[in-house]
Amino acid sequence: MNFNLFLISPEIILAAGGIVTLFVGLFTCKGARITGIRIFSPEIFSLLVLSAAFMASIRLVYSSNGVSQFGWMIAVDGFAIYIKIIASLSAIIVVLLSMDYFRSIGIHKGEYYALLIFAVLAINMLSASTDMIMIYLSMEFLSIVSYVLSGIDKKNPRSNEAAIKYFLYGSVASAVMLYGMSMLYGLTGTTDILAMANTGLDAPSGHYAALILSTIMVLVGFGFKTAMVPFHQWAPDVYEGAPTPISAFLSVASKAAGLAILTRLLATGLQQSFIDWMPIILVLSAVTMTVGNIVAISQTNIKRMLAYSSIAQAGYILMAVAAIPYTDTAVPAVLIYLFVYLFMNLGAFAVVAHISPKINSEEIEEYAGLAKRSPVIALAMFFFMLSLAGIPPTAGFLGKFYLFSAAINANNVFIFALAVLAIINTVISVYYYFNVVREMYFVKAEDDSPIESSGLIKTVIAITLGMTIIVFLFPRIFIDLAANCSMLLSNR
Repeated sequence: MNFNLFLISPEIILAAGGIVTLFVGLFTCKGARITGIRIFSPEIFSLLVLSAAFMASIRLVYSSNGVSQFGWMIAVDGFAIYIKIIASLSAIIVVLLSMDYFRSIGIHKGEYYALLIFAVLAINMLSASTDMIMIYLSMEFLSIVSYVLSGIDKKNPRSNEAAIKYFLYGSVASAVMLYGMSMLYGLTGTTDILAMANTGLDAPSGHYAALILSTIMVLVGFGFKTAMVPFHQWAPDVYEGAPTPISAFLSVASKAAGLAILTRLLATGLQQSFIDWMPIILVLSAVTMTVGNIVAISQTNIKRMLAYSSIAQAGYILMAVAAIPYTDTAVPAVLIYLFVYLFMNLGAFAVVAHISPKINSEEIEEYAGLAKRSPVIALAMFFFMLSLAGIPPTAGFLGKFYLFSAAINANNVFIFALAVLAIINTVISVYYYFNVVREMYFVKAEDDSPIESSGLIKTVIAITLGMTIIVFLFPRIFIDLAANCSMLLSNR
């Protein structure tokens, strides 16, 4: 077995960088500043660390042909590298967003940025895990860091409540998942998901019912991480109570990690020749997208609305996951949508993080007249809502197009029916997305004074809005990247 440090260079950079960031925060309490930000500070250093990890991941795209490390526990394949790129990009944008947000509410701590780096490290490890022990350890690492980040605003009771609820739900989901993993180990005699499908388990032997039960229990843990119905109850409360940059990070990077390991497990370990899991995912997808969209309609808090929107988006992605056994376009479709979702959802949360403290409210009705008070920000929010609804000319349309294409290419009547349901849900989602647009453009504000925007928030919105449009206008490079990275390590 060859061991190559270059293949795990993103993880080495993140682990070392996260530790050093703690010390940078400790020893730079005072110092020179540029426009309110220290020249050498935790936020600047964390940006350097995350950028280095991002560049290391990019290099791996063109240097790795699908190998394993640490005794077949970690896969260095295109799929894992793609998720690492998404995690690093998400964290870079969240750091930029956090600089402006936390300065406005008086929180400026080095440990926050260190924890964010450790969260990316956990996502990297989780997306590459090919052993149930490693999956569990990585998921627990990510969960513990996420609990702390959700409650980082210790003076805010809502942040404390969010962290407690997240911890309680997560603890139960983790315990159920671990029990399911132990059953899978008992049935197959291995924790290696690459070898699991080749254990020769005889379905008629009476073990098939136990195999179904254990699979469902493992899905509880993954369902919690991706906010999949019926394991979604934590998401609206946590997204509302946690600091908005953390809500944004959980809605994108954490969800991508959960969907990545779910895809890896189903595509390589629990292959359909081993267990017919498609009906389970089919039902979960249908329920998740429907509940997410219907409940989002009645939300008056914009962060809760985006939380239920995030739940519905998970349902759309699960539609492509269900199609994995039937078409080679399913995995690339998942990757493409995760990439475009990164920019449109982080962009929407960036607007909320900027506007809500200015108007002292997260209620959608308080966004009335935003088009007059901040025309550029309102226009950006309009495009983010368009993209989340899957309407051109935005990247969201491209992402949904590939999800629906994968479902149709599956040539399965049940998945086709699910695609029809997804179209109906997409139409439903237009209502609550455009309710925000209606408030911004067609409802007069009680206070029409201009809202000033900092250079940082303009940078974040410019990046996310630019990519939301660019991916739609020039899709080939991103489609090719997803296609090249869709190969999973599937044999030993």
